[in-house]
Amino acid sequence: MKLADIIETFISGDWGEETVAEDTPNSVFCIRGADIVPITNHCFNGIPQRFVCDKTIENKTLKAGDLIIEKSGGSPTQSTGRIVYVSEDLIKAKDNVVCSNFCTAFRVKTGWNPLYVYYYWQNMYNHGAFFNFEGKTSGIKNLQLDNALSAIEIEYLPLENQNQIVAPLIAIDEKIKVNRQINDNLLLLDHSSRGAIVRLAA
Repeated sequence: MKLADIIETFISGDWGEETVAEDTPNSVFCIRGADIVPITNHCFNGIPQRFVCDKTIENKTLKAGDLIIEKSGGSPTQSTGRIVYVSEDLIKAKDNVVCSNFCTAFRVKTGWNPLYVYYYWQNMYNHGAFFNFEGKTSGIKNLQLDNALSAIEIEYLPLENQNQIVAPLIAIDEKIKVNRQINDNLLLLDHSSRGAIVRLAA
């Protein structure tokens, strides 16, 4: 079975406009390639706010469980094809979320756990699979997504087995998320304490 066989639908990107206007009255947060690593690290603060038309809100707003792929970008040592999972936490934090034009999103078919697909894709990416499906336009690397999806195989497993594989990986990610939140809180506390010491010294 190929990756192409498990995708229900694609959701194209929309960069929108910087300011609200009559034609683009809807506020969204637009995920770029640059946001993939922070979102993976459970940091949502840097996602830019944009404004889009009603049609984009209707057809391109992402849901929890969607997967976003970086189509353009990369570097000599980093291929295109990075992936990020749209989590419930992200939707709760940002409400209306879309991806940018340099990305595309997709939803998997019934019978597939999107997190299983996410971890599988991430593993393929880490092993350099997507270097084989790149072209260049004006010096920018572009992922030949259709070719990649038609070529890369994924083994079908019953949903119960997929869930069993995903469960420990989710637990690890949750621990990383909690540790990062603790570190962030400690940094804030440290800065506050230093500020109080400076004020007292003054």
